[in-house]
Amino acid sequence: MPEQLGAWLRGRRAQLGLSQPQLAELAGVSTRTIREIERGRARSPRSPSVLRLMEVLGQDSAPEPGDERRLRLDVLGPLLLQVAGRPAEPGAVKQSALLALLGLHPGTAVSQDEIVDTLWDGRPPASSSNMVHTYVARLRRLLTPATHPEDPPGGVLRRTRTGYVLDLDEQDSDAARFTVLASRALPCLADDGGEPADRAEAYARAEAALRLWRGPVLQGMAPGLREHPSAVGLTRLRLSLVQAYADSALAAGTTENAVHELRRTADLEPLHEGVHARLLLALAASGEQAAALSLYTALRDRLDDQLGVRPGPELTDAHLRILRMDVPRAATSRPQVQAQAQAQAQAQAPAPAAPPIAPALLPYDAAFFTGRDDHLARLDALLPASGEGPGGGSGVCALTGAGGAGKTALAVHWAHRVRDRFPDGQLFVDLRGHSPEGPVRPVEALTRFLLALGVAAEAIPGTPETAADLYRTLAAERRMLVVLDNAADAEQVRPLLPGGPGCLVLVTSRDRLAGLAARDGARRIGVDVLSPAESRLLLHRTLGAARVDADPWAAAELAHACGHLPLALRIAAANLDHTPWRTLEEQVAELRDGDRLTALSVTGDETTAVRGAFDLSYHALDAPVRRMFRLLALVPGPETGLDAAAAVAGLAPAEAAALLERLTAAHLLREHRAGRYRRHDLVALYAAERLRLEETAEDRHAASDALYTWLLNATGHCAQLLYPGQAPLPPTGTSGPDGGTHGDGGGDGDGGAGRGNAVPPPRIPDAAAAIRWLDDELPNLAAAVQQAAAECHPASWRLAYTLVGHSWTRKIAVDWAALGRAALDAARAADEPVAQAAMHNLLGAANLHQSLPYAAIPHFEQTLALAEAGGWLEGTAVALTNLASVNWLVGRLTRGAEYLERATEIDRRNGMPDGHPVVLLTLGITLRDLGRLTESLDRLRRAERAPRNLDSQHNRILTHANLGRTLYLLGDPARAAHHLTTALTMVRESGEQGSEAYVLRFQSSVHRDAGDLTTALDMATTATRLFDQDGEEHYRADARIALGSVLLALGRPGEADVVYREALKLAEERGADELRARALLGLAAVTNHPDREQISRALDIARGTDHLMVQGEALTALARAELLHGEAATAAARAHEALAVHRGTGWRRALAESLDILGRAVAATGEEDPALYRKEAQDIFRALGMTSHQG
Repeated sequence: MPEQLGAWLRGRRAQLGLSQPQLAELAGVSTRTIREIERGRARSPRSPSVLRLMEVLGQDSAPEPGDERRLRLDVLGPLLLQVAGRPAEPGAVKQSALLALLGLHPGTAVSQDEIVDTLWDGRPPASSSNMVHTYVARLRRLLTPATHPEDPPGGVLRRTRTGYVLDLDEQDSDAARFTVLASRALPCLADDGGEPADRAEAYARAEAALRLWRGPVLQGMAPGLREHPSAVGLTRLRLSLVQAYADSALAAGTTENAVHELRRTADLEPLHEGVHARLLLALAASGEQAAALSLYTALRDRLDDQLGVRPGPELTDAHLRILRMDVPRAATSRPQVQAQAQAQAQAQAPAPAAPPIAPALLPYDAAFFTGRDDHLARLDALLPASGEGPGGGSGVCALTGAGGAGKTALAVHWAHRVRDRFPDGQLFVDLRGHSPEGPVRPVEALTRFLLALGVAAEAIPGTPETAADLYRTLAAERRMLVVLDNAADAEQVRPLLPGGPGCLVLVTSRDRLAGLAARDGARRIGVDVLSPAESRLLLHRTLGAARVDADPWAAAELAHACGHLPLALRIAAANLDHTPWRTLEEQVAELRDGDRLTALSVTGDETTAVRGAFDLSYHALDAPVRRMFRLLALVPGPETGLDAAAAVAGLAPAEAAALLERLTAAHLLREHRAGRYRRHDLVALYAAERLRLEETAEDRHAASDALYTWLLNATGHCAQLLYPGQAPLPPTGTSGPDGGTHGDGGGDGDGGAGRGNAVPPPRIPDAAAAIRWLDDELPNLAAAVQQAAAECHPASWRLAYTLVGHSWTRKIAVDWAALGRAALDAARAADEPVAQAAMHNLLGAANLHQSLPYAAIPHFEQTLALAEAGGWLEGTAVALTNLASVNWLVGRLTRGAEYLERATEIDRRNGMPDGHPVVLLTLGITLRDLGRLTESLDRLRRAERAPRNLDSQHNRILTHANLGRTLYLLGDPARAAHHLTTALTMVRESGEQGSEAYVLRFQSSVHRDAGDLTTALDMATTATRLFDQDGEEHYRADARIALGSVLLALGRPGEADVVYREALKLAEERGADELRARALLGLAAVTNHPDREQISRALDIARGTDHLMVQGEALTALARAELLHGEAATAAARAHEALAVHRGTGWRRALAESLDILGRAVAATGEEDPALYRKEAQDIFRALGMTSHQG
């Protein structure tokens, strides 16, 4: 038994990394005792020395016979595993992590989901479950020596219905042992009226529990484990126990051990004020007042440097108690030590207060002040160099911003930081510029200042002017900081400005104080909402890191729901602190789904409420300004333009601009660029609340109608410029906005102009300006569609329909599918079949924008059926054209051509003998890809000749681009280049950037064949990048195929291989067979010995489509491969097939290539004369400006 005890002690000490002297010091025994025990010379396993050692090492008693099979797992520090009495390595990283996670839950099941989530930090691989089974199996093998015969299947590591459990009791786990000891000790330590014997036992248990800690929980392991809720819970329990233990030790006067534990804990928690407060008192009680005061100074500086806060009440109280010698005395302190300490503390204590010689009127600094580093730095820049006055314009600074933004907190915090720079005092007054009680008169503020400066009440002048003169005289030779909080305007501030150069004035106001800047040289610093990082830090400090870090998503959503407004964040945090059982997610749900303004208030304190802060700003406005503020709540979207504001208020733009300027000055709006205004989310909610309370339903509807009318007029004007051939939407049975004159706005009783002034559409002279206007307004227009749909207003589908053309060039700018669904629901509710047809058309387009052609087809079919049922001929043709486009995308070219012929017939009946230019363009593209190049050229030329009033700039660009493409295929590179250059010029002149990639992709092929490979590479690369931004997978794949061909021509097959593989992957994801075949042909060409099997696969795919030219390409490639492999006869046969295809299509370059290969093949077979084939090929290559090698 002594030998076993010695071996166990030696192994356990080594595992913990303790030397014999270190363990001896911890246990309070001699080093010789430990040495004797480890040598197997322990006289009794129950001796006091052995028991103390067991306690220090986390064991109740010495090991018994048979304990060599026991398992021990410790997590209170670095992970330590002991199996059969010997240290063991837990294995690889993930395996160790699994063991650690189970060790955090000794004897408790851990679910499979939690294991997977913790091990892979929420991003598990598909094989995670199998990997967990593997780790479990390895751990079981590792733990086998600790398994008893009577253990259930699986041994100490068992499978449960939902997860796994590691069977550890308090003798096997420091976490379990600590939890048991702490839970037994805490109630007794907290019971001041308990029996002394019980308290002594609890004190001993607390000491034993705290000695189990070797460092932070799972020190050195992954953050997901160190920050696991169970690990955080152990740390919090330790903090509670340390503080209770310290309180008990201080009360009993036995502080020596408490100092040791508090120091250990303070090292791990360098900013925990409760722990440090007790450490200060314990040090002082032990006679180390100097060390305590030095520690306080260091902690105060650390809090200021790292968090920007001052010590809290608990720490401040401890500091004052030390200075007053109001600390319990340690029972073991020697009298002479006490006397020295008392003298030292008295020397550091402040002298008796002298009569006040300088005012100190600053209010209490805000607890948990957060962020604003840039603002503080800008304020610091106002400070004079040592020994100099501020001087000049830097003497006045104004912090301006909305109510609740934290202006006062920033001003007071900075004033406390720099008050030592103003030895003659700090003056402060709340001017109540936005207060129900009304503003403070300057003379009242002057009276307060003069009293603070030592002027007797009876000596204060009775007039404002003479009081201001006396104030400036007294301040002239002083270095003072003057804080004027919550100023109404510059007039309220000016009498309170001191005249001397030694003073600095800091003003806060909801007004912009433009006059103070202009006349008095004030520097203005805007105070906006907090950044997301600052918001999170504020929640950290007010709610505690553990609560915030336990659900970071909810914390971020809470900050977002509060609009990052400091006042709102502090209110939400205060409410959560008052209800500790409430989760952050529940608070977010209340703010998101309920009355957010009411929720952001503190019960019993009406002054602490977001609504109250806004009320003060709102009621300070004139009636017309208040009315404009309310009506802006009807304007949907993230920002408001001047014309939209004028429309909703029924005012001329100039009148509206003046009111918006007033709202901006009051920080209820922000002009983020010329004529564009934004509101804080909470301000918008407040405006909507005032609108409901003060405007009648009739006036609200009239204002909305006026806004919708203006939006429809403006978007209609843009659509006419950009898409003149768009089929008009016929009138519906539901009356929409008529743009007529409406009644007076009412609401305020004295509220502003009527609605007689119709706001004209914005000045948009050309297509480029129309694109810019639509891009600016698109988020607002999308919001207007949604808002009108919620009201079942016809403007929903009419606005959406006017935007459908723009959706093709701004595919991912907004969620077009969401707009289409909302407007479709409104059209269904109104029983408007034509409107439903139009919205199905938008939904089909939205699916095409997302590369979902098969999902688009049912919507276009619905468009066709509803348009035919409603007698909407133009809509029927649109549906047929879009069905043709989507069938082109999925490779059904013949079916697409049939749809287009039907659309052309409808257009003829509608008075367009040549057909609509959009139909002609789409038909030209379809015929080209069918290999009917001559017919394609005919349709495209007819589209080019179409009247301008029927065609859009976008379609004209596409027409020129496709003319260039078709002419290039027909062997006319000069005219092809002309049309492509024209298209690119139109793109860049009009701002129609959505088509640039389309044109560049075609141009790259022309430049490649002309031998201008540098230009070709630049164009193909740019096209690929632009298509990637656009997001349509068809064109992303097509651009890569073009890029790959240029890279091959440049002799860079490795890079070509990469882009061809990317193209193949994109084509396979969309099921685009034509692109798959072309990508496979490109891949086959990157090697010197093309893969015939791969080319045959491409040919089989191409033959399953209507793309005749791709079939010809594949046949030529296969002939070339057969020839390279010595199969000349087979090559000749394939080349003959390719030749027949290309003579039928008219694709000149491909024809020359097939002739070239055929000439080589027949020359090898000797069965035909190759001369004719070679000559024809060379003639074509020469006409194209190419060599045979380029071909």
